[in-house]
Amino acid sequence: MTFADPVWFWGLTLLLPLILFQFCPIGPNHDRTSAFVAEKLRNQLVHGTSCKRRAVRSVVLYLSYALIITALARPQWGSEEEPSYSKGRTVMLAIDASRSMLAQDLTPNRLDRAKLAAYDLIEALPEDLIGLMAFSGSASVMVPITPDREALRESIDQLDTYAVARGGTNLAEAINQANSTLKESEAESHALILFTDGENLEGNAIEEAAKANEDGTLIIAIGVGSEQGSVIPEQTIRGNKQTFIRDENGELVRSKLDSKALEDIAESGGGIFLRLDTKSLNSTIIQEALETLDTKETEFRDQKTPIERFAWPLSIGISLILGLLLSDLLISLLMKTSKVAISVFFIVAITGQDSRLIAGPISESKEFYDAGQFDKAIKSYQSAIDESKSANRTAQLNLGLGASAFSANNHELALNAFSSALLSENKPVQEAAHYNLGNTLFRKGEKLLVPKSGSGPSESPPSKENIESAIKDWEGAIEHYQSALNINPKNTNAQHNIDVVKKRLEELNQDQQENEDQQE
Repeated sequence: MTFADPVWFWGLTLLLPLILFQFCPIGPNHDRTSAFVAEKLRNQLVHGTSCKRRAVRSVVLYLSYALIITALARPQWGSEEEPSYSKGRTVMLAIDASRSMLAQDLTPNRLDRAKLAAYDLIEALPEDLIGLMAFSGSASVMVPITPDREALRESIDQLDTYAVARGGTNLAEAINQANSTLKESEAESHALILFTDGENLEGNAIEEAAKANEDGTLIIAIGVGSEQGSVIPEQTIRGNKQTFIRDENGELVRSKLDSKALEDIAESGGGIFLRLDTKSLNSTIIQEALETLDTKETEFRDQKTPIERFAWPLSIGISLILGLLLSDLLISLLMKTSKVAISVFFIVAITGQDSRLIAGPISESKEFYDAGQFDKAIKSYQSAIDESKSANRTAQLNLGLGASAFSANNHELALNAFSSALLSENKPVQEAAHYNLGNTLFRKGEKLLVPKSGSGPSESPPSKENIESAIKDWEGAIEHYQSALNINPKNTNAQHNIDVVKKRLEELNQDQQENEDQQE
Protein backbone atom coordinates (compact mmCIF):
# COMPACT_ATOMS: atom_id res chain seq x y z
CA MET A 1 0.00 0.00 0.00
CA THR A 2 1.21 3.49 -0.85
CA PHE A 3 0.01 6.99 0.02
CA ALA A 4 -0.36 9.74 -2.60
CA ASP A 5 -0.20 12.61 -0.06
CA PRO A 6 1.70 11.30 3.01
CA VAL A 7 2.32 14.86 4.22
CA TRP A 8 -1.09 14.71 5.91
CA PHE A 9 0.34 12.27 8.47
CA TRP A 10 2.00 15.24 10.13
CA GLY A 11 -1.50 15.94 11.46
CA LEU A 12 -1.14 12.90 13.73
CA THR A 13 1.47 14.79 15.76
CA LEU A 14 -1.40 16.80 17.26
CA LEU A 15 -2.70 13.67 18.97
CA LEU A 16 0.04 13.54 21.63
CA PRO A 17 -0.65 16.95 23.23
CA LEU A 18 -4.41 16.32 22.96
CA ILE A 19 -4.07 12.96 24.71
CA LEU A 20 -1.94 14.45 27.48
CA PHE A 21 -4.38 17.33 27.96
CA GLN A 22 -7.41 15.03 27.94
CA PHE A 23 -6.24 12.18 30.15
CA CYS A 24 -4.23 13.98 32.83
CA PRO A 25 -7.32 15.32 34.65
CA ILE A 26 -9.41 12.17 34.14
CA GLY A 27 -8.36 10.45 37.37
CA PRO A 28 -10.64 10.63 40.49
CA ASN A 29 -8.17 12.89 42.34
CA HIS A 30 -9.03 15.62 39.90
CA ASP A 31 -12.80 15.17 40.04
CA ARG A 32 -14.07 18.05 42.22
CA THR A 33 -17.60 16.61 42.48
CA SER A 34 -16.33 14.28 45.20
CA ALA A 35 -16.26 17.31 47.55
CA PHE A 36 -20.04 17.64 47.59
CA VAL A 37 -21.46 14.38 46.10
CA ALA A 38 -21.26 11.01 47.76
CA GLU A 39 -19.21 8.42 45.89
CA LYS A 40 -22.13 5.95 45.64
CA LEU A 41 -24.55 8.64 44.34
CA ARG A 42 -22.22 10.41 41.95
CA ASN A 43 -22.99 8.30 38.84
CA GLN A 44 -26.73 8.79 39.43
CA LEU A 45 -26.72 12.53 40.12
CA VAL A 46 -23.88 13.82 37.94
CA HIS A 47 -23.71 12.93 34.24
CA GLY A 48 -20.42 12.91 32.37
CA THR A 49 -18.14 12.29 35.31
CA SER A 50 -17.57 8.57 34.57
CA CYS A 51 -13.86 8.04 33.94
CA LYS A 52 -14.50 5.00 31.74
CA ARG A 53 -17.06 6.82 29.58
CA ARG A 54 -14.83 9.82 29.08
CA ALA A 55 -11.90 7.57 28.25
CA VAL A 56 -13.92 5.57 25.70
CA ARG A 57 -15.28 8.75 24.14
CA SER A 58 -11.80 10.21 23.81
CA VAL A 59 -10.36 7.03 22.31
CA VAL A 60 -13.18 6.95 19.71
CA LEU A 61 -12.59 10.60 18.77
CA TYR A 62 -8.83 10.15 18.46
CA LEU A 63 -9.26 6.97 16.41
CA SER A 64 -11.73 8.76 14.11
CA TYR A 65 -9.29 11.64 13.72
CA ALA A 66 -6.47 9.24 12.83
CA LEU A 67 -8.65 7.44 10.28
CA ILE A 68 -9.68 10.71 8.63
CA ILE A 69 -6.04 11.84 8.45
CA THR A 70 -5.25 8.49 6.81
CA ALA A 71 -8.03 9.10 4.26
CA LEU A 72 -6.63 12.56 3.48
CA ALA A 73 -3.22 10.94 2.82
CA ARG A 74 -5.00 9.00 0.05
CA PRO A 75 -4.06 5.33 0.57
CA GLN A 76 -3.65 3.48 -2.73
CA TRP A 77 -3.67 -0.27 -3.14
CA GLY A 78 -3.63 -2.16 -6.42
CA SER A 79 -3.97 -0.69 -9.90
CA GLU A 80 -6.35 -0.78 -12.83
CA GLU A 81 -6.26 -0.13 -16.56
CA GLU A 82 -8.95 2.10 -17.94
CA PRO A 83 -9.83 1.22 -21.54
CA SER A 84 -10.37 4.05 -23.98
CA TYR A 85 -11.35 4.08 -27.63
CA SER A 86 -10.29 5.95 -30.73
CA LYS A 87 -12.35 6.05 -33.93
CA GLY A 88 -10.52 7.37 -36.93
CA ARG A 89 -8.71 6.60 -40.14
CA THR A 90 -5.40 4.75 -40.38
CA VAL A 91 -2.50 6.87 -41.65
CA MET A 92 1.25 6.30 -41.95
CA LEU A 93 3.64 9.27 -42.10
CA ALA A 94 6.85 8.43 -43.97
CA ILE A 95 9.65 11.01 -43.76
CA ASP A 96 12.70 10.90 -46.03
CA ALA A 97 15.81 10.79 -43.79
CA SER A 98 18.39 10.63 -46.58
CA ARG A 99 21.31 13.07 -46.65
CA SER A 100 19.75 15.05 -49.50
CA MET A 101 17.14 16.22 -46.96
CA LEU A 102 19.88 18.33 -45.33
CA ALA A 103 19.81 20.67 -48.33
CA GLN A 104 18.96 24.21 -47.23
CA ASP A 105 16.74 25.42 -50.07
CA LEU A 106 14.03 25.42 -47.35
CA THR A 107 14.64 27.00 -43.94
CA PRO A 108 16.34 25.67 -41.87
CA ASN A 109 16.65 22.60 -44.11
CA ARG A 110 14.36 20.12 -45.85
CA LEU A 111 14.30 17.58 -43.02
CA ASP A 112 13.45 20.11 -40.30
CA ARG A 113 10.79 21.67 -42.53
CA ALA A 114 9.23 18.23 -43.12
CA LYS A 115 9.23 17.56 -39.35
CA LEU A 116 7.44 20.85 -38.68
CA ALA A 117 4.83 19.97 -41.31
CA ALA A 118 4.40 16.54 -39.69
CA TYR A 119 3.76 18.25 -36.33
CA ASP A 120 1.04 20.37 -37.93
CA LEU A 121 -0.49 17.37 -39.64
CA ILE A 122 -0.92 15.22 -36.52
CA GLU A 123 -2.59 18.21 -34.84
CA ALA A 124 -4.99 18.50 -37.79
CA LEU A 125 -5.93 14.79 -37.54
CA PRO A 126 -6.78 14.42 -33.82
CA GLU A 127 -9.06 11.37 -34.15
CA ASP A 128 -6.95 9.35 -36.59
CA LEU A 129 -4.57 6.48 -35.85
CA ILE A 130 -1.13 7.49 -37.09
CA GLY A 131 2.21 5.73 -37.43
CA LEU A 132 5.68 7.09 -38.25
CA MET A 133 8.30 5.70 -40.61
CA ALA A 134 11.76 6.96 -41.55
CA PHE A 135 13.38 5.86 -44.80
CA SER A 136 16.46 6.36 -46.93
CA GLY A 137 18.14 3.32 -48.55
CA SER A 138 15.85 1.17 -46.41
CA ALA A 139 12.74 1.83 -44.31
CA SER A 140 12.18 1.58 -40.55
CA VAL A 141 8.93 1.94 -38.59
CA MET A 142 9.69 4.27 -35.67
CA VAL A 143 6.15 4.35 -34.20
CA PRO A 144 3.50 1.72 -35.03
CA ILE A 145 -0.07 2.76 -35.76
CA THR A 146 -1.22 4.46 -32.55
CA PRO A 147 -3.46 7.24 -31.14
CA ASP A 148 -0.59 8.33 -28.84
CA ARG A 149 0.32 11.84 -30.02
CA GLU A 150 3.03 12.29 -27.40
CA ALA A 151 4.96 9.26 -28.71
CA LEU A 152 4.63 10.59 -32.26
CA ARG A 153 5.92 14.05 -31.33
CA GLU A 154 8.87 12.64 -29.42
CA SER A 155 9.87 10.33 -32.28
CA ILE A 156 9.51 13.08 -34.89
CA ASP A 157 11.70 15.32 -32.76
CA GLN A 158 14.41 12.63 -32.57
CA LEU A 159 14.32 11.84 -36.30
CA ASP A 160 17.53 12.69 -38.14
CA THR A 161 19.66 11.30 -40.97
CA TYR A 162 21.01 8.63 -38.61
CA ALA A 163 17.54 7.16 -38.04
CA VAL A 164 18.09 4.61 -40.84
CA ALA A 165 21.38 2.78 -41.10
CA ARG A 166 21.48 2.35 -44.89
CA GLY A 167 22.13 5.43 -47.03
CA GLY A 168 20.57 6.37 -50.35
CA THR A 169 16.90 6.85 -51.23
CA ASN A 170 14.57 3.95 -51.95
CA LEU A 171 10.99 5.18 -52.30
CA ALA A 172 9.84 1.77 -53.51
CA GLU A 173 11.01 0.10 -50.29
CA ALA A 174 9.36 2.82 -48.20
CA ILE A 175 6.01 2.37 -50.00
CA ASN A 176 6.20 -1.41 -49.74
CA GLN A 177 7.07 -1.39 -46.02
CA ALA A 178 4.38 1.19 -45.21
CA ASN A 179 1.74 -0.74 -47.15
CA SER A 180 2.60 -3.96 -45.28
CA THR A 181 2.29 -2.19 -41.93
CA LEU A 182 -0.99 -0.54 -42.88
CA LYS A 183 -2.52 -3.84 -43.99
CA GLU A 184 -1.84 -5.26 -40.52
CA SER A 185 -4.22 -2.65 -39.09
CA GLU A 186 -7.13 -4.62 -40.65
CA ALA A 187 -8.73 -1.43 -42.00
CA GLU A 188 -10.13 -1.79 -45.52
CA SER A 189 -8.60 1.50 -46.65
CA HIS A 190 -5.72 3.58 -45.32
CA ALA A 191 -3.30 6.29 -46.37
CA LEU A 192 0.44 6.82 -46.75
CA ILE A 193 1.70 10.41 -46.59
CA LEU A 194 5.23 10.74 -48.04
CA PHE A 195 7.52 13.65 -47.14
CA THR A 196 10.42 13.49 -49.62
CA ASP A 197 12.38 15.44 -52.21
CA GLY A 198 11.58 12.73 -54.76
CA GLU A 199 15.15 11.74 -55.58
CA ASN A 200 14.61 8.01 -56.01
CA LEU A 201 17.88 6.15 -56.46
CA GLU A 202 16.60 2.56 -56.14
CA GLY A 203 13.54 0.47 -57.00
CA ASN A 204 10.39 1.17 -59.02
CA ALA A 205 8.35 3.46 -56.80
CA ILE A 206 5.54 3.94 -59.34
CA GLU A 207 4.98 0.19 -59.58
CA GLU A 208 4.93 -0.19 -55.78
CA ALA A 209 2.47 2.71 -55.52
CA ALA A 210 0.08 0.97 -57.90
CA LYS A 211 0.32 -2.27 -55.87
CA ALA A 212 -0.34 -0.38 -52.65
CA ASN A 213 -3.39 1.29 -54.16
CA GLU A 214 -4.77 -2.14 -55.04
CA ASP A 215 -4.43 -3.04 -51.34
CA GLY A 216 -6.46 0.01 -50.34
CA THR A 217 -3.58 2.39 -49.59
CA LEU A 218 -4.05 5.98 -50.74
CA ILE A 219 -0.71 7.75 -51.33
CA ILE A 220 -0.30 11.49 -50.76
CA ALA A 221 3.11 12.68 -51.94
CA ILE A 222 4.45 15.91 -50.41
CA GLY A 223 7.44 17.35 -52.24
CA VAL A 224 10.04 18.90 -49.95
CA GLY A 225 12.53 21.29 -51.55
CA SER A 226 12.80 23.41 -54.68
CA GLU A 227 13.31 22.56 -58.33
CA GLN A 228 16.36 24.88 -58.41
CA GLY A 229 17.90 22.66 -55.75
CA SER A 230 20.74 23.21 -53.33
CA VAL A 231 24.09 21.70 -52.36
CA ILE A 232 24.10 19.24 -49.45
CA PRO A 233 26.13 20.25 -46.37
CA GLU A 234 28.14 17.77 -44.35
CA GLN A 235 26.77 17.27 -40.83
CA THR A 236 30.18 17.78 -39.23
CA ILE A 237 32.56 20.72 -39.43
CA ARG A 238 35.87 19.79 -41.05
CA GLY A 239 38.70 22.23 -40.68
CA ASN A 240 37.68 25.85 -40.36
CA LYS A 241 34.66 25.95 -42.62
CA GLN A 242 31.46 24.17 -43.59
CA THR A 243 32.03 21.45 -46.20
CA PHE A 244 29.58 20.02 -48.72
CA ILE A 245 29.03 16.60 -50.26
CA ARG A 246 30.88 16.00 -53.54
CA ASP A 247 30.64 13.25 -56.16
CA GLU A 248 33.39 10.93 -57.34
CA ASN A 249 34.74 13.65 -59.65
CA GLY A 250 34.97 16.18 -56.83
CA GLU A 251 31.99 18.17 -58.08
CA LEU A 252 29.45 19.53 -55.60
CA VAL A 253 26.30 17.40 -55.43
CA ARG A 254 23.17 19.48 -56.01
CA SER A 255 19.86 17.99 -54.89
CA LYS A 256 16.66 19.08 -56.65
CA LEU A 257 12.99 18.40 -56.01
CA ASP A 258 11.70 15.85 -58.55
CA SER A 259 8.07 17.02 -58.82
CA LYS A 260 7.33 14.90 -61.88
CA ALA A 261 8.32 11.66 -60.15
CA LEU A 262 6.21 12.48 -57.09
CA GLU A 263 3.21 13.41 -59.24
CA ASP A 264 3.46 10.03 -60.99
CA ILE A 265 3.72 8.20 -57.65
CA ALA A 266 0.68 10.04 -56.27
CA GLU A 267 -1.31 9.31 -59.43
CA SER A 268 -0.44 5.59 -59.32
CA GLY A 269 -1.33 5.55 -55.63
CA GLY A 270 -4.75 7.11 -56.23
CA GLY A 271 -3.82 10.21 -54.24
CA ILE A 272 -2.58 13.76 -54.70
CA PHE A 273 0.71 15.63 -54.91
CA LEU A 274 1.42 18.72 -52.78
CA ARG A 275 4.44 20.97 -52.64
CA LEU A 276 5.90 21.98 -49.27
CA ASP A 277 7.50 25.41 -49.54
CA THR A 278 8.03 28.36 -47.21
CA LYS A 279 4.31 28.44 -46.35
CA SER A 280 2.52 26.12 -43.94
CA LEU A 281 1.24 22.81 -45.24
CA ASN A 282 -2.40 23.03 -46.39
CA SER A 283 -3.82 20.33 -44.13
CA THR A 284 -7.36 21.04 -45.34
CA ILE A 285 -6.59 19.53 -48.76
CA ILE A 286 -5.15 16.43 -47.06
CA GLN A 287 -8.21 16.09 -44.82
CA GLU A 288 -10.47 16.25 -47.87
CA ALA A 289 -8.42 13.54 -49.56
CA LEU A 290 -8.66 11.33 -46.46
CA GLU A 291 -12.46 11.65 -46.21
CA THR A 292 -12.87 8.72 -48.60
CA LEU A 293 -11.12 6.35 -46.16
CA ASP A 294 -12.94 4.01 -43.78
CA THR A 295 -12.87 4.76 -40.06
CA LYS A 296 -12.05 2.14 -37.45
CA GLU A 297 -12.77 2.03 -33.73
CA THR A 298 -9.71 0.85 -31.81
CA GLU A 299 -9.40 0.03 -28.13
CA PHE A 300 -6.14 0.75 -26.37
CA ARG A 301 -5.15 0.87 -22.72
CA ASP A 302 -3.75 3.80 -20.82
CA GLN A 303 -1.08 3.48 -18.19
CA LYS A 304 -2.03 1.69 -15.01
CA THR A 305 -3.54 3.99 -12.43
CA PRO A 306 -3.50 3.22 -8.69
CA ILE A 307 -6.84 2.46 -7.05
CA GLU A 308 -7.83 4.99 -4.39
CA ARG A 309 -8.80 3.37 -1.05
CA PHE A 310 -9.49 6.51 0.99
CA ALA A 311 -13.18 5.58 1.25
CA TRP A 312 -12.45 2.78 3.75
CA PRO A 313 -10.80 4.78 6.54
CA LEU A 314 -13.03 7.77 5.78
CA SER A 315 -16.26 5.79 6.13
CA ILE A 316 -15.08 4.08 9.33
CA GLY A 317 -13.97 7.39 10.85
CA ILE A 318 -17.23 9.13 10.03
CA SER A 319 -19.24 6.13 11.26
CA LEU A 320 -17.45 6.27 14.61
CA ILE A 321 -18.19 9.97 14.93
CA LEU A 322 -21.86 9.48 14.02
CA GLY A 323 -22.12 6.59 16.50
CA LEU A 324 -20.59 8.74 19.22
CA LEU A 325 -22.98 11.57 18.44
CA LEU A 326 -25.94 9.22 18.51
CA SER A 327 -24.97 7.97 21.98
CA ASP A 328 -24.62 11.56 23.20
CA LEU A 329 -28.08 12.38 21.82
CA LEU A 330 -29.59 9.61 23.87
CA ILE A 331 -27.97 11.04 27.02
CA SER A 332 -28.69 14.68 26.50
CA LEU A 333 -31.18 16.19 24.04
CA LEU A 334 -29.68 19.62 24.72
CA MET A 335 -26.57 18.70 22.74
CA LYS A 336 -28.56 17.66 19.67
CA THR A 337 -28.45 20.88 17.66
CA SER A 338 -24.79 21.67 18.19
CA LYS A 339 -23.51 18.16 17.61
CA VAL A 340 -25.60 17.61 14.48
CA ALA A 341 -24.22 20.91 13.18
CA ILE A 342 -20.67 19.74 13.90
CA SER A 343 -21.37 16.44 12.14
CA VAL A 344 -22.72 18.15 9.02
CA PHE A 345 -19.79 20.54 8.92
CA PHE A 346 -17.29 17.70 9.28
CA ILE A 347 -18.84 15.65 6.49
CA VAL A 348 -18.96 18.65 4.13
CA ALA A 349 -15.36 19.51 4.91
CA ILE A 350 -14.20 15.99 4.17
CA THR A 351 -16.28 15.82 0.98
CA GLY A 352 -14.84 19.09 -0.25
CA GLN A 353 -11.32 17.93 0.55
CA ASP A 354 -11.86 14.74 -1.40
CA SER A 355 -12.88 16.69 -4.51
CA ARG A 356 -9.76 18.78 -4.22
CA LEU A 357 -7.58 15.73 -3.98
CA ILE A 358 -9.02 14.10 -7.07
CA ALA A 359 -8.86 17.25 -9.18
CA GLY A 360 -5.45 18.26 -10.44
CA PRO A 361 -3.57 20.62 -12.72
CA ILE A 362 -1.79 17.95 -14.76
CA SER A 363 -4.47 17.78 -17.47
CA GLU A 364 -4.46 21.57 -17.87
CA SER A 365 -0.67 21.67 -18.24
CA LYS A 366 -0.75 18.85 -20.78
CA GLU A 367 -3.38 20.70 -22.82
CA PHE A 368 -0.98 23.65 -23.14
CA TYR A 369 1.78 21.24 -24.17
CA ASP A 370 -0.38 19.46 -26.76
CA ALA A 371 -1.37 22.84 -28.20
CA GLY A 372 2.30 23.78 -28.63
CA GLN A 373 2.00 26.58 -26.04
CA PHE A 374 5.19 25.50 -24.28
CA ASP A 375 5.72 28.72 -22.28
CA LYS A 376 2.24 28.41 -20.76
CA ALA A 377 2.83 24.72 -20.13
CA ILE A 378 6.08 25.56 -18.28
CA LYS A 379 4.33 28.09 -16.02
CA SER A 380 1.45 25.69 -15.38
CA TYR A 381 3.76 22.82 -14.45
CA GLN A 382 5.89 25.06 -12.19
CA SER A 383 2.78 26.29 -10.37
CA ALA A 384 1.57 22.72 -9.91
CA ILE A 385 4.98 21.62 -8.56
CA ASP A 386 4.93 24.44 -6.00
CA GLU A 387 1.52 23.28 -4.75
CA SER A 388 2.20 19.53 -4.90
CA LYS A 389 2.48 17.71 -1.59
CA SER A 390 3.11 14.27 -3.09
CA ALA A 391 6.63 13.16 -4.06
CA ASN A 392 5.25 10.84 -6.74
CA ARG A 393 3.07 13.55 -8.27
CA THR A 394 5.93 16.06 -8.10
CA ALA A 395 8.13 13.66 -10.07
CA GLN A 396 5.43 13.27 -12.75
CA LEU A 397 5.02 17.04 -12.92
CA ASN A 398 8.80 17.48 -13.30
CA LEU A 399 8.73 15.11 -16.28
CA GLY A 400 6.05 17.28 -17.87
CA LEU A 401 8.00 20.46 -17.05
CA GLY A 402 11.15 18.96 -18.59
CA ALA A 403 9.32 17.95 -21.78
CA SER A 404 7.82 21.45 -22.12
CA ALA A 405 11.19 23.14 -21.52
CA PHE A 406 12.88 20.77 -24.00
CA SER A 407 10.31 21.62 -26.68
CA ALA A 408 10.87 25.32 -25.94
CA ASN A 409 14.65 24.81 -26.39
CA ASN A 410 15.21 25.80 -22.74
CA HIS A 411 17.77 23.07 -22.13
CA GLU A 412 18.92 24.29 -18.71
CA LEU A 413 15.39 24.24 -17.29
CA ALA A 414 14.80 20.83 -18.88
CA LEU A 415 17.96 19.44 -17.25
CA ASN A 416 16.90 20.75 -13.83
CA ALA A 417 13.38 19.33 -14.17
CA PHE A 418 14.47 15.86 -15.35
CA SER A 419 17.15 15.77 -12.62
CA SER A 420 14.47 16.49 -10.01
CA ALA A 421 12.36 13.66 -11.41
CA LEU A 422 15.25 11.26 -10.71
CA LEU A 423 14.52 11.64 -6.99
CA SER A 424 11.39 9.54 -7.45
CA GLU A 425 11.46 5.97 -6.20
CA ASN A 426 9.28 4.93 -9.15
CA LYS A 427 11.46 2.98 -11.60
CA PRO A 428 9.51 3.90 -14.80
CA VAL A 429 9.79 7.58 -13.78
CA GLN A 430 13.55 7.16 -13.23
CA GLU A 431 13.89 5.48 -16.62
CA ALA A 432 12.02 8.30 -18.37
CA ALA A 433 14.08 10.92 -16.53
CA HIS A 434 17.41 9.31 -17.49
CA TYR A 435 16.32 8.89 -21.11
CA ASN A 436 15.19 12.50 -21.44
CA LEU A 437 18.31 13.79 -19.69
CA GLY A 438 20.28 11.99 -22.40
CA ASN A 439 18.18 13.64 -25.13
CA THR A 440 18.56 17.09 -23.54
CA LEU A 441 22.34 16.82 -23.11
CA PHE A 442 22.70 15.64 -26.71
CA ARG A 443 20.67 18.57 -28.09
CA LYS A 444 22.50 20.99 -25.81
CA GLY A 445 25.85 19.78 -27.09
CA GLU A 446 24.62 19.80 -30.68
CA LYS A 447 23.57 23.44 -30.32
CA LEU A 448 27.12 24.36 -29.25
CA LEU A 449 28.45 23.05 -32.58
CA VAL A 450 26.20 25.19 -34.79
CA PRO A 451 28.44 27.50 -36.89
CA LYS A 452 28.10 31.18 -36.06
CA SER A 453 27.47 33.68 -38.84
CA GLY A 454 30.42 36.03 -39.29
CA SER A 455 30.85 39.36 -41.01
CA GLY A 456 32.20 37.70 -44.14
CA PRO A 457 30.54 35.23 -46.54
CA SER A 458 31.74 32.20 -44.56
CA GLU A 459 30.58 30.96 -41.19
CA SER A 460 32.96 30.72 -38.26
CA PRO A 461 33.44 27.21 -36.82
CA PRO A 462 32.65 26.48 -33.19
CA SER A 463 35.28 27.45 -30.65
CA LYS A 464 37.50 24.94 -28.90
CA GLU A 465 35.67 25.59 -25.64
CA ASN A 466 32.31 24.85 -27.30
CA ILE A 467 33.63 21.61 -28.78
CA GLU A 468 34.97 20.47 -25.40
CA SER A 469 31.66 21.35 -23.74
CA ALA A 470 29.77 19.44 -26.43
CA ILE A 471 31.97 16.37 -25.89
CA LYS A 472 31.30 16.55 -22.15
CA ASP A 473 27.53 16.88 -22.74
CA TRP A 474 27.48 13.93 -25.15
CA GLU A 475 29.47 11.73 -22.78
CA GLY A 476 26.91 12.60 -20.08
CA ALA A 477 24.10 11.75 -22.50
CA ILE A 478 25.58 8.27 -23.04
CA GLU A 479 25.74 7.73 -19.27
CA HIS A 480 22.05 8.63 -18.85
CA TYR A 481 20.99 6.44 -21.79
CA GLN A 482 22.93 3.58 -20.18
CA SER A 483 21.20 4.23 -16.85
CA ALA A 484 17.83 4.02 -18.61
CA LEU A 485 18.94 0.70 -20.15
CA ASN A 486 20.02 -0.62 -16.76
CA ILE A 487 16.49 0.02 -15.46
CA ASN A 488 14.78 -1.35 -18.57
CA PRO A 489 17.00 -3.50 -20.85
CA LYS A 490 14.17 -3.55 -23.44
CA ASN A 491 14.46 0.21 -24.08
CA THR A 492 15.54 -0.03 -27.72
CA ASN A 493 15.41 3.73 -28.21
CA ALA A 494 18.04 4.23 -25.51
CA GLN A 495 20.35 1.68 -27.15
CA HIS A 496 19.84 3.28 -30.57
CA ASN A 497 20.67 6.72 -29.16
CA ILE A 498 23.83 5.39 -27.49
CA ASP A 499 25.06 4.11 -30.86
CA VAL A 500 24.23 7.42 -32.57
CA VAL A 501 25.93 9.59 -29.93
CA LYS A 502 29.04 7.38 -29.89
CA LYS A 503 29.33 7.74 -33.65
CA ARG A 504 28.95 11.51 -33.45
CA LEU A 505 31.57 11.63 -30.68
CA GLU A 506 34.05 9.71 -32.81
CA GLU A 507 33.52 12.10 -35.72
CA LEU A 508 33.81 15.14 -33.48
CA ASN A 509 37.02 13.89 -31.82
CA GLN A 510 38.46 13.11 -35.26
CA ASP A 511 37.60 16.60 -36.54
CA GLN A 512 39.12 18.18 -33.43
CA GLN A 513 42.33 16.19 -33.88
CA GLU A 514 42.57 17.16 -37.56
CA ASN A 515 42.06 20.80 -36.66
CA GLU A 516 44.83 20.65 -34.04
CA ASP A 517 47.19 18.97 -36.54
CA GLN A 518 46.56 21.75 -39.07
CA GLN A 519 47.29 24.44 -36.48
CA GLU A 520 50.60 22.78 -35.60
